[in-house]
Amino acid sequence: MKELYVILLSVFIGALGQVGLKYGAMRLPDDGSLWDKAIAAWPLAAGLALYGVSTLLWIYALRTVELSYAYPLISLGYVLVFIASYFIFHEPISVLRLGGMALILGGIVLVAKS
Repeated sequence: MKELYVILLSVFIGALGQVGLKYGAMRLPDDGSLWDKAIAAWPLAAGLALYGVSTLLWIYALRTVELSYAYPLISLGYVLVFIASYFIFHEPISVLRLGGMALILGGIVLVAKS
């Protein structure tokens, strides 16, 4: 059970990293000095750091969990990024996307119960 929590934490932190990358990419200036771009890029660096932490947690979980069980749980990251994209970036949600998310969630439940 502890491994499941480590996997979920890894997925959550990875999704935060993805949001950080998007946030940083949207704020990169087109012009300016290297210093200005470096300061504007702090969300990119934070996103990469979160990915690094997520990867370390993932490796820790894989030591004891079957890959065929753990790997499908990564798809929860798609759902988390989907939700964050709606609330943070105000991206539209279509009925087809909602259907896709429902299918992903259904698959996650089936894998988690196996």
